[in-house]
Amino acid sequence: MRITNQNNYYRQYNPAFNSYRHIITNKAGDVLNRGDTCFFRWDLDFNNIIKFIENKYSYCDKVNIIAHACSDGEEVFSFTSKLLDTFGEEKAKKYLPIQAKDIEDEHLNLAKKGKYIIKSFEKDAFNFYLGRNFYNYFEYLSSDTIKRLQNLKDNVIFSKQNILEDVKTIDFQNTVLFARNFWHYLDEEDMDKLAMNLSHRMNKSSTLVIGNFDVEYGVNDILYHYGFDEKLENVYEKYK
Repeated sequence: MRITNQNNYYRQYNPAFNSYRHIITNKAGDVLNRGDTCFFRWDLDFNNIIKFIENKYSYCDKVNIIAHACSDGEEVFSFTSKLLDTFGEEKAKKYLPIQAKDIEDEHLNLAKKGKYIIKSFEKDAFNFYLGRNFYNYFEYLSSDTIKRLQNLKDNVIFSKQNILEDVKTIDFQNTVLFARNFWHYLDEEDMDKLAMNLSHRMNKSSTLVIGNFDVEYGVNDILYHYGFDEKLENVYEKYK
């Protein structure tokens, strides 16, 4: 069954906007990677994916959630706050802590500090997803600067990892992997190898989450080739 995205919030602002931007280049000036991100990034329906995960993993006591290419932590804190807000602290324990990973020290250092300058569209996103419960997870330091609270810090573990290596050792049983909006920065061989390794190691209890930037570069077609099926916008499962 594929769940259709009914959330009109995503179309209300320009998806090119990013709260945090960081470009990594080589000596020739070629872009190797980006850390661009924002809170509640527009290409994922956080309400629907949490409903999907709740239904899919209702039978098990523990679900592992891994977020690769987590950048400065804005998206993983978005998901964690919505998870806690939806389930409450006790019920959310089966999904926590979330393992957040990135290859850039700058991103991880910012994530561990947990302070962010936000823009107006992010304030709209917080209002849409959390309402006044925003203050259960974040505090304002100024009119445009926020800090994540201790309950978010305690439920996300950051580490430095390269997904191309990490994928070889992850236990994907009852695991949700966020691998979003970085595939284009891999060369074609590594892109194909990553999809192949995920296909070999994931099973029907696994969930893979990508982004619209990945789809623009045909990652969805590669995933279809390796036996993945889209169940929800940018959310995939193995079907064979």
